[in-house]
Amino acid sequence: IQNKEFVCRGHDYERLEAFQQRMLNEFPHAIAMQHANQPDETIFQAEAQYLQIYAVTPIPENQEVLQRDGIPDNIKSFYKVNHIWRFRYDRPFHKGTKDKENEFKSLWVERTTLILVQSLPGISRWFEVEKREVVEMSPLENAIEVLENKNQQLRTLISQCQTRQMQNVNPLTMCLNGVIDAAVNGGVARYQEAFFIKEYILNHPEDGEKITRLRELMLEQAQILEFGLAVHEKVVPQDMRPLHKKLVDQFFVMKSSL
Repeated sequence: IQNKEFVCRGHDYERLEAFQQRMLNEFPHAIAMQHANQPDETIFQAEAQYLQIYAVTPIPENQEVLQRDGIPDNIKSFYKVNHIWRFRYDRPFHKGTKDKENEFKSLWVERTTLILVQSLPGISRWFEVEKREVVEMSPLENAIEVLENKNQQLRTLISQCQTRQMQNVNPLTMCLNGVIDAAVNGGVARYQEAFFIKEYILNHPEDGEKITRLRELMLEQAQILEFGLAVHEKVVPQDMRPLHKKLVDQFFVMKSSL
């Protein structure tokens, strides 16, 4: 297993720290590397044992099932973590001059995709990585993906609330609060400052379609939030009414800034 890479499925609810400790117990002479960067040649050629452990995200093969309306959430949950060949991890980094007022302007993401010899889970809980692909995502592409994922998460939670699949309204409350609070305190406004200004549009004529896509996602998110708050109002318990009112007030501030 020297200089090889594997993806391993941990135990149910196992924290990364516990998994790391389990591996170090199995390899008591190994030195744990504290970063996810690709090791250099000195590490590959070293006499000592090194273990590099980090979390990866499964990339479902069957995207059509996940995006189709009307499919029960338990079926979607199955496809999110079964029959998976590809996994990824992201390393954010800043390229060029970092703007202290708005870090989104220079925040790039190095995305590494790991492709396995066989899909997980299988007869074994771990399989070797056959191939790795590395791409860089620009700050604008990163912003688009963040908004797409958040909109999808909101839609799922709202749907679960409407169909009474959710026993507790807290996950929806926390998600609405996180998105609206971040937007009021600069989240979406920071995207506007970074990508919608004349200077950026003139300097990046190739990004026209992506800027349009980001604008669409921001307006779409406002619609989802408005609908989510209407659903939330029907199911929120009495003791959380003040928080709901605060979210509604903050939402109108956010909406007026778009």
